[in-house]
Amino acid sequence: MNKFFRYFLVTTVLALAFICVAKHIYKKNVTSTPKVELRFHENYSVTYDEAIAAYRALDLEHREAKLIKYGPTDFGKPLHLFVISRARVFDPEILRSKGFRVVLVNNGIHPGEPCGVDASIQLARDILSNKNELWSLMDSTVLCIVPVYNIGGAHNRSHYNRANQNGPEMQGFRANARNLDLNRDFAPMESRNAQSFARIFHHWKPNLLIDTHTTNGADYQYVMTLISSHPQEMPPMLGNFYDEVMEPFLFNAMEESGYPMIYYVSPMGQTPESGIQQYPNPPRYTSGYGRMFNAISFMTEAHMFKPFADRVLATYEFINASIEFTHRNGYQMAKLKQQADEYTANQSEFVIQWELDRDQEGTIPFMGYEAELIDSKITGGKRLHYDRNRPFTKDIPFFKYYKPAITITAPEFYYIPQAWYDVIHRLEINDVNMQRFANDTIMEVEAYYITNYKSSFSWNSNGHQLHSDVEVRKEVQKIQFYEGDFIVPMNQPANQFLAEMLEPQSTDSYFAWNYFDSILQRKEYFSPYVFEDFALEMLNSNHELKAEFEAKKRSDREFASNAYAQLNFLYERSPYYEKVYNRYPIFRSVTTKK
Repeated sequence: MNKFFRYFLVTTVLALAFICVAKHIYKKNVTSTPKVELRFHENYSVTYDEAIAAYRALDLEHREAKLIKYGPTDFGKPLHLFVISRARVFDPEILRSKGFRVVLVNNGIHPGEPCGVDASIQLARDILSNKNELWSLMDSTVLCIVPVYNIGGAHNRSHYNRANQNGPEMQGFRANARNLDLNRDFAPMESRNAQSFARIFHHWKPNLLIDTHTTNGADYQYVMTLISSHPQEMPPMLGNFYDEVMEPFLFNAMEESGYPMIYYVSPMGQTPESGIQQYPNPPRYTSGYGRMFNAISFMTEAHMFKPFADRVLATYEFINASIEFTHRNGYQMAKLKQQADEYTANQSEFVIQWELDRDQEGTIPFMGYEAELIDSKITGGKRLHYDRNRPFTKDIPFFKYYKPAITITAPEFYYIPQAWYDVIHRLEINDVNMQRFANDTIMEVEAYYITNYKSSFSWNSNGHQLHSDVEVRKEVQKIQFYEGDFIVPMNQPANQFLAEMLEPQSTDSYFAWNYFDSILQRKEYFSPYVFEDFALEMLNSNHELKAEFEAKKRSDREFASNAYAQLNFLYERSPYYEKVYNRYPIFRSVTTKK
């Protein structure tokens, strides 16, 4: 008994000593973490290291907060996610089972536009220190913040990265460590940043995604403008909810905050008075990426000419209002998200290109400045000038509606040979359900042939020869598939993503982003002096071919005078002509969804 008592006493003392040491270390770590002062009111934005230090301090100070490292970025540092969970649970699956909704905020995709970086730190502090009334609303909402997405660009700080922007005094650079514009990378996902973000997105499955920016362009009175998921691009129940309930709430909340908001201002003519439009969202952009998975998505665009402090506070107020809306309407949002996922999984037709409906012109009240053309003191020509001494409020043309340009009927399955591993990898990280062929199999499938396309290398193509205006023809063929090739069923919530990424005519398809360019080049050719004998046999044995050949010579003078063109005409109709040339290597089941 005495021996047992001594053993118990020793272990108790050791345990108490361990607790005391642990508390001492914890307090030491907390107190040794420097307090990062936010000085956006002084035209200063925090550095990357200061941002991470601020979130690390909040992690140490509050059990309701956690700073989590996710995957790598092109710069070499990991992508972080800061989570505020009042339940002190940081497993998204458990949180979803308990009815929590998730708001995900992405900052610093363009580090020269750091409004959201500073706004999110301040909002996180206010929530956790209970200075903000939102703390009482966090019992049903989890806030996830990417502190800085473009880490390479954030380290490339300068006074001179943004020629047209009113502060802050130092800002990061638009491109990342590989000189990629990351807000053009959510479709091709070339960067490690985008692939790590996809893992965060599908792990947490946000109900709401906010990506924070500062806009270039025209001058006007608003501090905040907004690009949102377009209602027509979402399943109808989600689109109607956004259009009729969420959007009015957010615009009213911003008005009440003192930062009235307008749709993103990109004039259809020289000035906003010519009209603006509510844009659709191609998958390359954050807002286009999120809406493909039925997350209502926003890009906040604070106005470049306004003081940095106002831009930060306007961004703060928008995130604040979004959290409040999510709390008030969270149950309905979760229910509609579930309905939208079910709708998408059963959807048979998908719009993969939109065009503006100019027949549905409306108007919208707009607070701008009178504009005029004045003499340039440099060029001798004219320059556009907005006179801030002459503000106005007037109705301007507003185009909200679009009509489908290309609609496809989904197959029951897509089939992808395993050789196209870059595409398969991107499907995997985007949580796509796939199976693999268990055996070598010959199947009758529908194949596309690319018959025409345009390519361009522009500011918007991120180093790619981006394809557009793609034309195709279909052909039913028997194709050999091998053990390990992939079968993608079109019965899942990722269906919109699959249609937009796998259909070659889609605006931001993997074909558009050059992942299949090797099919556009012939690999086999013919020598005229060898092939001519075979070509003569073809003409003598195929009277229909001979008639077609002679008719073309009669109708096409250039063809009739070009010996190689004539032989090539016959080569393309011979059994030697390669079937894989221009054949898109993702195949569709012959049966379509009903």
